[in-house]
Amino acid sequence: MAPTRLGQSGEHNLSWRRGSILNKVSEERASAATAIAQAARDARVAFGDKAKDQLADALSAVQTTATRLGVPVSGTVQALLDAHGVNFTGGTISLHGGDGVPLRGLGLGSVRLLVAGLQRQVAGEAPMILIDELEHGLEPHRIIRLLTELGAKEATPPLQAFVTSHSPVAVRELSVQQLHVLRNGALGHEATWMGRVGDVQGTVRKFAEALLARSVLICEGASEVGLIRGLDLDRQAANQPSLTALGVALVDGGGDTTFARALAFQKMGYRIAVLRDNDIAVHGTDETTFVQQGGQVFKWTEGRALEDELFMSLSVTGAGELLERGIEMKEESIVTEHIRTVSGNSWQLALIRSQIASGSLDVAARTVLGQASRLKKGWFKNVTAMESVAQDIIGPDLRRTQGGDLRPILNSIFAWFGNG
Repeated sequence: MAPTRLGQSGEHNLSWRRGSILNKVSEERASAATAIAQAARDARVAFGDKAKDQLADALSAVQTTATRLGVPVSGTVQALLDAHGVNFTGGTISLHGGDGVPLRGLGLGSVRLLVAGLQRQVAGEAPMILIDELEHGLEPHRIIRLLTELGAKEATPPLQAFVTSHSPVAVRELSVQQLHVLRNGALGHEATWMGRVGDVQGTVRKFAEALLARSVLICEGASEVGLIRGLDLDRQAANQPSLTALGVALVDGGGDTTFARALAFQKMGYRIAVLRDNDIAVHGTDETTFVQQGGQVFKWTEGRALEDELFMSLSVTGAGELLERGIEMKEESIVTEHIRTVSGNSWQLALIRSQIASGSLDVAARTVLGQASRLKKGWFKNVTAMESVAQDIIGPDLRRTQGGDLRPILNSIFAWFGNG
């Protein structure tokens, strides 16, 4: 083994120093002792020619004093470079660009990339490389280039690379056959080979960030992802730990593929939970298998989707704010039409607003709002919309009211996050 450190500085490896990678690239050596000695002599003379004018007064004083005291100085005193004070050795030879600037002056990422590429050139001598924190100092496109240079895409790689990373870019670029997940378990650190869990390549590439988490919540759709993200922001404002601090990742399950994705992460050894709607049963035996294998399922009240749960559980004030936010996002005419459609023209926007203004909102009105808000593309059917709603309306309203099932369900989810 010939360890090479891709660290903060590549100066050592970009000079012909002892142990540098340049001395391994070829059998050629910078045996330039004669040239170096001549360069040292030329530098001494050149400096002396300039110094005798710049330091004339000091040289004259030394010459006068030496003569007066009878100190032998062998002719005229000169100011020359001390041969022992300037180190001219083979290690002084380093790589420079065409402009004469040393390559050690390149950026950290450029130096790391160059040294790693040179490591491939000496793979016959040392066919193994160890890199800690691959992404250190590298932009995403250079991470990809470095992995390619190390042979990650080749059927027969030129060397064996042991690489650690917290970069989702690196995770996406590698196949599951090349990935191991390192965790601190009950028996200490454990390395789980992703290649043993079957066909999960698509899941790994699509949700690479989740592979860097301790716990993963598979949300049935983008609305649930936005809900949890927004509540997380609201909790952070109240000095609660963030999801990132708790090591939690959120994954969009894509509706019908929710439990298929959950099972894939479960096979990879992750702590997994699912958050799903509870209005219709569409997941078949996958959910049963997931639960039997230790998965946790969070779901809204029987017969309700997320929007139903929100309008049924929030206070009158909160439900009113949610309605007005929907109007702001979709226009009043669209919301009016949605309410009329789902109620068969028995409810109007004006009637619901009048109830809210009076401080009461009956179950029938809440039911209509829940159904109308998820009609077609829905009022909040994307991450950004639901995130803002959760942060601005749902989170604050949960602290104002104890009613409904929404708060205990969400408390259970965040308790699960904290127990990871």
